[in-house]
Amino acid sequence: MSITAESLVVGPAPHLQSRETVAGAMKNVIMSLTPVILVSLYIFGFGAILVIAVCVTGAVLGEVIARRAKGQEPTLHDGTAVVTGLLLALTLPPTAWWAVVPLYTLGGFLATALFREYMGGLGWNRFNPALAARLFLLIGRASLVYMASFLMRVLPFTTPYLYQLEVVDALSKASPLMRLAHNMPMSPYISFLFAFKGGALAETSILALLVGAAYLLYKKEINWFIPVSIISTVMVFTFLFGADPIYHVLTGGLILGAFFMATDWVTSPITEEGAIIFGMGIGLLVVFFRLFASQFWVPDGGVLFSILILNACVPYIDKMTRRRKFGFIFKRSQA
Repeated sequence: MSITAESLVVGPAPHLQSRETVAGAMKNVIMSLTPVILVSLYIFGFGAILVIAVCVTGAVLGEVIARRAKGQEPTLHDGTAVVTGLLLALTLPPTAWWAVVPLYTLGGFLATALFREYMGGLGWNRFNPALAARLFLLIGRASLVYMASFLMRVLPFTTPYLYQLEVVDALSKASPLMRLAHNMPMSPYISFLFAFKGGALAETSILALLVGAAYLLYKKEINWFIPVSIISTVMVFTFLFGADPIYHVLTGGLILGAFFMATDWVTSPITEEGAIIFGMGIGLLVVFFRLFASQFWVPDGGVLFSILILNACVPYIDKMTRRRKFGFIFKRSQA
């Protein structure tokens, strides 16, 4: 096709344009999460409803309050706060309602208010807000359980109420990877694919997550570079070190992290080479945490920490893999 004055249009940036909106992209993400949400509702019932409701409510409130405080209008119509709340909820286990409501609401609030709006704002945040809030909740949850144990010793009449928190906390930690670390009987692969009843909401069905991931790939909301790099790296190195690669891929939130967390557009590299390096780095850290730091309790099988660590490395990965410019400018010498 010949270039004419009508077809050759040169204008200011951005030169890459798309008809897709943020709201449309978030709608696709919500659609992709629907299968695993439905399975978690089937497995956990009201507990799953409560976790999702309080996380989404906290995230929405966080966006509204933070943006009002900054003198900006809330952008609830784009659905980003809802998606952040949903992703946070899927990383959490159902527990006692009186612990869920204040703690998980605070987590959702901080995800958007602190870890997104006050760490750069929408599109500029360095770390994945849902995972950063999850890390905060890990610290808060541990403190809450310790406080419950102390109160039960000092005030015995509180035992019937506080003991429930310790029991649910122990059950939430009885994930497949914890069983593997303590040489407990391991569940068959098929249980992880369809309806596993332990751990976080997203660990109930790997098949449901894969259906959602396929939908995102079909809609071109994500590409395959990061998830394939993560999963293949984990499989190769767990096999080389004598572990079960399939078991490690199906457990510990790896599928959720690979397809829904690490592929966050804002906190992942912009080049294909960078995405592969990013994914391999996450995979290597996951293997390290699982095989060489198993004596410590590492949440989510190391996926949480691995993604957050590589989030911090994204600017350096982008700089290392940025495209070379064609041509250069001669500086005029001063006569």
